[in-house]
Amino acid sequence: MKAFIVLSLWVGCAFAAATDHSWSSKKILPKGLEVLNGAGNYNGRIVGGVEVSVAQYPYQLSLRSNGNHFCGASVISHNWALSAAHCTFPVPAISTISLRGGSASHISGGVIFQAAQIVNHPNYNFNTLDFDVSVIRITTSFSGNNIAPIPLVPAGTEAAIGTNCIVSGWGLTAVGGKIPTNLMAVNIPIVSQTTCSRQWGVASITGNMICAGQPGRDSCNGDSGGPLVTGGRQVGIVSWGATQCGGSLPGVYTRIASVSIRNFITSIVGI
Repeated sequence: MKAFIVLSLWVGCAFAAATDHSWSSKKILPKGLEVLNGAGNYNGRIVGGVEVSVAQYPYQLSLRSNGNHFCGASVISHNWALSAAHCTFPVPAISTISLRGGSASHISGGVIFQAAQIVNHPNYNFNTLDFDVSVIRITTSFSGNNIAPIPLVPAGTEAAIGTNCIVSGWGLTAVGGKIPTNLMAVNIPIVSQTTCSRQWGVASITGNMICAGQPGRDSCNGDSGGPLVTGGRQVGIVSWGATQCGGSLPGVYTRIASVSIRNFITSIVGI
């Protein structure tokens, strides 16, 4: 059976209360997706990656609920961030949402920015995770040390199969455990749409998705909403993947170059 997992630490439920359980993984089995067991070991983090300096990833943000990390995000303009719709669906109370930038640690340092507006793609489908993109406006502007926007690929741009990409974030270090304090990153190759569709099932992979990864290298729980980057531009948003992170099945990312995804971002953010 194919095991499907949304890679955020919170999905479609109440945000963390006084006791921080926002890092608890949520698994979603979409309609019609078969389940495959034993496709590698569940590692629960940026699999195969290393701890990195935020100076190398100044666009990386920690998306937070009541002060607790639950997803990743990226700086894309002076006052807008990009993330996954499944991280912000249904749209939560704005007062509970903030972002930390400029720090490799998700618990200290850097600058905290208060969210002012969240817009999920109007066609986002919670069952299939199609159109899995959201934009978040802050009350001020993204400024400070090691904080800078990442350019987005233009609509219609195709990343060649095998293109080396970097995915970064704060994922769980063990099933049921706590997320690591410091930012992790890993290099992974783009997987062809044909191969990804064959492995996951044709109905599961849409034109708004792009696949990347290889055995032993993957994104995982807690990395959702974070950036997939190549050539200095963001090409994807961490969306979903197998319960066995780092196994034989590639991770699935929102395809920023999709006309529907890119036009949505442009219509709201203006870039």
